[in-house]
Amino acid sequence: MKKYKLTLISILLFMVFSFISCRKETVTDPNQPLIDQLKLAADSVIKNTPVSGLVALVVDHKRGINLLYAAGVSNKETNAPMDVNHTFRIASCTKTFTLTVLLQLVDEGKVSLNDKLSKYYPEYQASDSITVLMLSNMTSGVSDYFNDDRWQNSMKTTPLRVWNPKEFADMSFSHPLDFRPGNGYRYSNVNTIIIGMIIEKVTGNTLESEIGNRIINPLQLVNSGFITNGTQLPGNHGRGYDFGELDLTGDFTESFDLSNCWAAGSVYTTPRELQIFIERLVKGGFLSDSLQYRRLNNDFSDISQIQSYGIGISKLASFYGHNGIIWGYLTSMYYSPSKDCTVIIYYNLCQPSSHVPDNLFGKFLLILYGSYLNA
Repeated sequence: MKKYKLTLISILLFMVFSFISCRKETVTDPNQPLIDQLKLAADSVIKNTPVSGLVALVVDHKRGINLLYAAGVSNKETNAPMDVNHTFRIASCTKTFTLTVLLQLVDEGKVSLNDKLSKYYPEYQASDSITVLMLSNMTSGVSDYFNDDRWQNSMKTTPLRVWNPKEFADMSFSHPLDFRPGNGYRYSNVNTIIIGMIIEKVTGNTLESEIGNRIINPLQLVNSGFITNGTQLPGNHGRGYDFGELDLTGDFTESFDLSNCWAAGSVYTTPRELQIFIERLVKGGFLSDSLQYRRLNNDFSDISQIQSYGIGISKLASFYGHNGIIWGYLTSMYYSPSKDCTVIIYYNLCQPSSHVPDNLFGKFLLILYGSYLNA
C-alpha cells in the first residue's frame, strides 16, 4: 500500500510539473504579433520592390521589443543572405556626427553659431550674411555641388578622383545662392562640407581624428569609422547596388572615392553600433544640457506636416535622427525619447527616387503606434 501511495504521489507530481512546464512553453511574448507585423513589412519590401536586401533594427525599450532582422540577399551573384552584423555606409547620417563635433566646439567656446562665414572663409560670396547656424540647419542658401554638372560628370568618368573639400565649396559658390541667407530652407551637402572645413581650421586636426576622438572611441564603436578617402568599405560587408542619383546601375560597393562626400557622408558602421550612437545623440551626453535642448527644440525648418530639419538633425513625429543616400546603400536612423524607441534600417540598393527606408520606417510607426500622430 505504501508503495502504491508513493507511486501515485510520484505520478501526480510528474503530472503537475509537466503541466507547469507545458504552460511555460506555451506562454507567448505579448509583443510577438507586433514583431511578426514588423517582419512582414520588411519582407514585403524585398517581395514587392527591387531592393535586394535590408536590415531592420527596432528596439522599443518600453515594450521590451528588441528586433534585429535581415531580409533578402547581400550578394545577388551568390545569393548570400543579408547579415545583421555586416558593416554598411550610413551616407548622410554622417552629418549628425559632424555637427555634433561642431556643437562640442560651440560648448568649448571655440566656435559660435552666430559666427559669420567671413570669419573663416571671407572669399566666398555673401560670407558676411551666412552664419555657422545657417550652414548647420540648411538655411544658408548655398547651392549643392551634387547638382553641378562638373561633379556629376566626374563621378561617372573619374570615380576614383580624390577631392579636396574646398573644391566643393568653390564649385557651390560658383553658382548664385538659392535664396537669401536665413530666408529659406534647402538641403545642401556643401553646408556640412564647409562645417567640416571650419572644424579642421579651428582645431588644427583632421575631421577624421575629431570624430574618432570625440564620438567613435568614447562610445567604443569598434566596427565604425570615418573615411577620408579611398574606396574601401572596412569590415565584413555585403554588396551595395546602384546609384539612383546618377542613374547608375550595378555593383558600386567600392567604386567611388569617399573624398567626394567627406563630412557629409563617409561614416560606416553596423546596426547595433549605430543604435548606440543615435541613442546617446538624442538622450544626451555629447553636449551641455542647454545646447542639447536647443538642438532638439530650436532652429528647425518644416519640411512636411510631420518632418522638420534642425542643426544637423531631422525630426519625424517624435523621432530624431537622419537618413542617407550613397552609392549602393540607403539608411534611416531614428530615436524617440518619448517612446524610448530606436529604428534603424538600411537597404543595399540605392534607388532614392522610389524606394527609401523612410517608407518602411513609416510603416513601422503605424504598426507600433497606430498613426503618425501617436508616434
